[in-house]
Amino acid sequence: MTASAPLLRLRGLTKRFGTNEVLRGVDLDVAEGEVVCIIGPSGSGKSTLLRCVNMLTPPSGGTVEFDGTAVVAPRESRWNPLAGRGERRELQRLRAHIGMVFQHFNVFPHLTALENVTLGLTRVAGLDAAAAAERARAELEGVGLTEKVDAYPATLSGGQKQRLAIARALALDPRLMLFDEVTSALDPELVGDVLGQMRRLAADGMTMLVVTHEMKFAQEVADRVVFMDGGVIVEEGPPSFMRDPAHERTRAFLRAVREA
Repeated sequence: MTASAPLLRLRGLTKRFGTNEVLRGVDLDVAEGEVVCIIGPSGSGKSTLLRCVNMLTPPSGGTVEFDGTAVVAPRESRWNPLAGRGERRELQRLRAHIGMVFQHFNVFPHLTALENVTLGLTRVAGLDAAAAAERARAELEGVGLTEKVDAYPATLSGGQKQRLAIARALALDPRLMLFDEVTSALDPELVGDVLGQMRRLAADGMTMLVVTHEMKFAQEVADRVVFMDGGVIVEEGPPSFMRDPAHERTRAFLRAVREA
């Protein structure tokens, strides 16, 4: 944690889907090396916020800056096929530094574990096949999948698929990792396996923005916890604030979680 400019800076972020305003002016900084966990009820805008960071869901307003550079969604024009080409190239470059792991794995079912990881290394990082395979094997070993390099996702457990997704993201050596409810689709006995990988990343100093319903993980691993509701940040602070929140909405949410 340093006093320098944040690695990620969001200012006035909004997102509308038709008349539904999912994000309503979110300001958030994430410092390099910081682990920030976002909690809150379903529909509060947590996942949309994460997807706006790397423009998988372009925001309706506000700004996203990564390492001092504005992240801009490519312009689309049916009349000009070259419109937005520069923005797409710049966005691809930035995405190489922002890894994302999704709730439902999003690994390629027709590729082996090794091929899933090498794909980005050849297409985005520009490595040749041999160098990409060497790097991919090292990343798979790092998440405990050494014996599964030639396995297809259909033969992997949910926890193994999620670890494969983590290895694929880490292979590009990102500076920021985004995790979107990565344990919610897993059987309970597999949750600890994936959280263990995330704990190791945090211990190694990886900058992480984590949307999660795992309150214990947030309390033990996060440097800062952010509570969202209704498309805004209601309360944030060190994990200790979860024991005695200042806002009634936060208290009601955490009380419901404990009683569930």
